[in-house]
Amino acid sequence: MVTFTKGEMQVLDESIQILRLLDSPFASIVESQSKDLEQLAGIVDRAPSPNIDLFHLADARNFETLARKLSSQGLNHVVNLPTKAVLGHGFTVSKLHLFGLLIKLLETIEELEPCRKGIEQEYHDLLFTLMAEDLYTALISEQDIDAPWVQPAVHELIMMWDHRTSGYLETFALAIRELWQARHSVVPVLGTLLGTMEIMRLNTLLPPVWVDFLSNISNQNGIAHALEEFIFDLRYEELITLRSRMVMEGIQVVDRTTAWQMLGKTETQAPQLDPALALYKSYMNRQQAAKIRMYRNDMGPNRSLEEFFVIYLLSSTDYPK
Repeated sequence: MVTFTKGEMQVLDESIQILRLLDSPFASIVESQSKDLEQLAGIVDRAPSPNIDLFHLADARNFETLARKLSSQGLNHVVNLPTKAVLGHGFTVSKLHLFGLLIKLLETIEELEPCRKGIEQEYHDLLFTLMAEDLYTALISEQDIDAPWVQPAVHELIMMWDHRTSGYLETFALAIRELWQARHSVVPVLGTLLGTMEIMRLNTLLPPVWVDFLSNISNQNGIAHALEEFIFDLRYEELITLRSRMVMEGIQVVDRTTAWQMLGKTETQAPQLDPALALYKSYMNRQQAAKIRMYRNDMGPNRSLEEFFVIYLLSSTDYPK
């Protein structure tokens, strides 16, 4: 396993060199954490692949049998995960923290400013890697085992466990990043047509893959609600309450800020908050709410928008890995 990509190594070398010239104590800290990651990468590399049967049993393991095993045993408990999956996940998180440290140093060490773009890029890429792994895991469940996208999801998850990457990662990360940016570059409007206006606005700002996604599955149950949750960063239940208030008060449309004010909420997306981190936190909150609805059989989307999008990628022949 390569500890650092070429881009990560370049950013680290440049940052450490600047910190050394400044005689900063953080130079040795960054160097020490980098060496620790090299050792951890070696341990991860030696861990057995989850796609190899160490006991050489008669029934050969394949993606279909592995998919059924993963879905039946579950992936929510660490005891059901392969050693390489657990170690690899920890490796990615540790690397994320290293670049997170550099991001914090940008706030106080002006000399690191030339490295800002590279540091933030590598930090964002690591966040999307963790998000992709979580998404593939979420898509493998017993109730969906016969869905056409389950085996591709298993394949991509094993790729993540084995190599800490995925064939769909670049397409997914780019599209979700651009949607999040579009979310902040337009004024979202919630009206009585359940997001139709906003979908039309976003279509002109996004790449073809997102336009195709909206065109092909926007009529499926839950997609429109999931999109609204993404845009407004509000739960489905809060949007229902908001719509009721709009009817009672005779309000036709509201923007994001007004929506939060009507619900008595304070927007937490501070300007200084890293946009990729804000997206990741939003995704985790929406995914958790969706899981609760699924367990309780409640109304509302039972998947996050990101999950719907990954299902589309795994099911589409137009966007091969």
